[in-house]
Amino acid sequence: MRLDKKKILGEAKGYFATKGYSDQSYGLTEECVDLGQKWLDTHKKNFGEFVQKDKSQMRGELKQFIKERVNYDAHNTTFIPTFIWMWILSTVISWIITKILENIMDKIDSDDNKYL
Repeated sequence: MRLDKKKILGEAKGYFATKGYSDQSYGLTEECVDLGQKWLDTHKKNFGEFVQKDKSQMRGELKQFIKERVNYDAHNTTFIPTFIWMWILSTVISWIITKILENIMDKIDSDDNKYL
């Protein structure tokens, strides 16, 4: 299964357009979508089991996967104190994870259990 990166990034562009940190957020979104695809690819062999997981369990696994691998320094900004920036990044990552999971659920629902 492939994530609809164009759709997720389009939603991110609209969502972060009014924020003062839109460039960093968009870059973070792009990296997180790529990481989300890598996470999804790790479940290729047992996709039937994967789609049976609870959404909150998927959210936890995806959040851990992304937070362990994202390059925080690449999205750093110099005009916001680090502790505030880390809180913003956490909020942005949570939003992105929601969009990635929505995309996965939409694909699973639209494919009528093609993956089972």
